Parts: sequence; C-alpha cells; structure tokens
Amino acid sequence: MTENEGRGDFSFAAFSKAPFYQKINQDLVDLSQVGPGQKVVDLACGTGGVTKIILEKLRGARDSVVIGVDMSMTALKQAKTELSSARDAMVEFVLGRGEQLSQLVRDKMDAVVFCNAIHMVPDKTQLSGEVFSTLRSGGVFAFNTSFYEGGHPPETEEWYRKWMFRSLRILRSEYGLSPVKAAKVEARQHLSAEQYVELLKERGFEIKEHRVNTVQVPLEGWVLISGFEDWITGVMPGVPLEEASKSLQKGAAQVFEEMKVNFIPRNWLEIVAVRP
Repeated sequence: MTENEGRGDFSFAAFSKAPFYQKINQDLVDLSQVGPGQKVVDLACGTGGVTKIILEKLRGARDSVVIGVDMSMTALKQAKTELSSARDAMVEFVLGRGEQLSQLVRDKMDAVVFCNAIHMVPDKTQLSGEVFSTLRSGGVFAFNTSFYEGGHPPETEEWYRKWMFRSLRILRSEYGLSPVKAAKVEARQHLSAEQYVELLKERGFEIKEHRVNTVQVPLEGWVLISGFEDWITGVMPGVPLEEASKSLQKGAAQVFEEMKVNFIPRNWLEIVAVRP
C-alpha cells in the first residue's frame, strides 16, 4: 500500500458533480448542437457526467449512438454503472486515448465533444488530426478548457497569490511539510485561444464558434478542485495528497473570508470547429 492509498479519493469525480461545473459542460454541449439520430463521441468521458448530458440531447432517437472514450478503466466502469438505465440511444465505452481516436472509433461520427481535458494532451496537433479523421463531412469538434493563456482574469492574481501563500503556511505550521521542488512535474503547455484556432485551421477545420465564458466559481469549486490529484501535485509537488488537500481547502476558505468574496472568476475557452 502506498502512502496515500486508503486515505481518500483524489479523483476528479467530486469536482465533476459541482452544479456550476455541470452548467459549463451543458453550455458546451448546447453549443455543439448535437441532436437526435447522431453518432457522438464523448472524449475523456470520465465517469459519464457529460455522456449523460449528451444522451439527454439525443433522447427519443433509437438510432443515436454515444461512445465514451477514456484512459481510466475505473472511470469507465463507474460510467457504465451510472448510465446502465439509458434506453433511447446506444451507449458504448472504450478504453483509450484521444491520440488514438481513429483506431478506437471506426465509424464516421457526427460530433466529438471534449470537455475540460484538451490541455492535458501533449500533442494537440495529433489529437486534432485524429478527431478530423473520425468526423464525417460536416461533423463538429467541440471542446472547452480553463487551462489556457487567458484562463486567469487579471483581477484574480491577488486571490491566487494569497491562496497559495496561506495554504503553504498551513502546510508548514500544521503538518511540518513543504513542497519538494525536485518533484515538480513539468508544466503542461497552455496554448492561447488564437493558437488553438490556428492549430485547428491547419488541420483542415473551419471555426464555427469561438468564445470565452467567464464563470463565477464559488468557494465550493476551489475546495473540490483541491481534492483532485492532478491539481494538488501541480501546486504542492512531493507533498502527501491528504495533507496537501486539507491545506489548500483550508487556505481557500480563509482567503475567501479575508477578501470578503463569494466567487472568483475563471475563464473557460469554448471552441466549436467543423470538418468541411
């Protein structure tokens, strides 16, 4: 058993169920204009939260198909359980990565929806090429992300600085711990909105929609993201997950109270592209 086994679930599942986050993904699915009778891929489907939203859009059409793709077998098993009652459309789940999409999904699809994960893909050029190959002519690629150049509104810099300072102080004073610089993971490449648009055009896509959705994230959102392993290890490398998570959660609550705020804004980039 590792140091963190049995001490808590540090998956994305809790954050994915937050009402404000579900609304963000609902907005993207609405923007993609998927509808009854279509074949849709939910890329990085996780435990099926977005898959469920897509199914609601396809309701009433028995020839609809939704294929959820994810690299976590655990997440896919949970998604199968939570969506086992779906009857109006056929739902399949496939283990794999977006960079292999055309090998995982053989049929031509009407849409690929990719919520809040494109920033985690190292080779975004390969990914967009795979999506292009998977779509039929007129097919839609819709994705969003808050991890891009522009995700932090300038007015939030003070909040982030105070949050990290306070959390690190709690970590040291209550647990006697500090981040390990040598354990810091290499930062993922964050593209700008313009770079995403250019990348898609180079792969042959036409841009149908390109917008920034500014979301007022409540304290709950920052507390929940502080329970997600990828976020924790990014800001507190080398620290045991349990102690790091508790420090971040407590720090967020204290700074919200100190600054007398109810929300901190975060920008989500939303892009819908079409294969001609």
